[in-house]
Amino acid sequence: MKRKAAVFTGPGKSFEVREFEVGAPGPGQVGLELISSGICGTDVHIHGGFLAMPSFPMVIGHEFIGRIDRLGEGATTDALGNALKPGAQAIACVAIPCGTCFNCRRGETASCLAFKVTYSQNVNDAPHFHGGFAEYLFSPAKNLVMLPEAVKPLAAAAFPCGGPTVIRSCAYGGGLELGELVVIQGNGSLGLFALAYAKAHGCHVIVIGSLANPERVELTRELGADDFLDFRKLSDDDIAKRVNDMAAKFNRGNGADVVIETSGAQNAFPLGVKLLRTRGRYFVPGQYSNRGPVDFEPQLVTFKALQIFGSGQYTMADIGTYLDFLAGKPELQDIFCRLVKTFRVDDANAAMADAESGRAIKAVFTAD
Repeated sequence: MKRKAAVFTGPGKSFEVREFEVGAPGPGQVGLELISSGICGTDVHIHGGFLAMPSFPMVIGHEFIGRIDRLGEGATTDALGNALKPGAQAIACVAIPCGTCFNCRRGETASCLAFKVTYSQNVNDAPHFHGGFAEYLFSPAKNLVMLPEAVKPLAAAAFPCGGPTVIRSCAYGGGLELGELVVIQGNGSLGLFALAYAKAHGCHVIVIGSLANPERVELTRELGADDFLDFRKLSDDDIAKRVNDMAAKFNRGNGADVVIETSGAQNAFPLGVKLLRTRGRYFVPGQYSNRGPVDFEPQLVTFKALQIFGSGQYTMADIGTYLDFLAGKPELQDIFCRLVKTFRVDDANAAMADAESGRAIKAVFTAD
């Protein structure tokens, strides 16, 4: 049988939709039929040329959820020890920690010093289907996590990368506590998950974002934001005053307990630091490409004794935490399904255009 893949041939270039023969999975590999596969902000950065990639043609994408079609020799369990079987649904991770570097030996696989990705292979080399922008995927069994029966695949497709990344950043920063004041910079898909996650932990949440997409604003309201600040209409001083006023209202000190940067805008960083209370925590999973330097006041870190936590990757266990979170929140699953805009692999260029422009909160390839 043949399946289609949207092939990346270089920054700014149109994707080329090609068909390839689906072979048999190799030892330790699993073949999966597409259920859904999202376009992440990282994919947008790659397509825009902000993240360097090899020069050969390849299938990018790292948010593939599929139905197990075939199991290679020795592919018996997923990353968390669950038994694999044909017909079951699983989410695939593309990161391959080296297992031998200083961080990996300490169990810090999310910060591997030499990690690779499964899709960094020439699409012309069999078995061809290495990345997520395709109707089929070959994945190492150790890179899969089974979907619980209580989780709708389309709901999981909303944040298969963003959810675990936010969860990892929160874990680095000691978690979220009941009653904390959390400011989220950005109301894209990463920011919307951070909002849902913070509200589920009983936090008061201010979202700084844009009114450009009415659907996104409505979801921000529906997910329970306590206040919404339009960064285009308010100065940094106005935003800081609104944050301080809410901090005073809830007796949280001189600013936010936690700021989570999800916008990817470089100017968000110096503002985020200013919004924190003394001893506040800054989680930074959103700055995933080099958009240039910014002016920054480092003395604020010193005098306010701030804690800054970067998070660019996540662990397989974080995917399990994400899926368990969804399984326990059926009402959120219904909301998450609504923010997904679906495309066929044939329409990869339209999907990327909608993702880049923000017309789609979450652009996702599906088989139907």
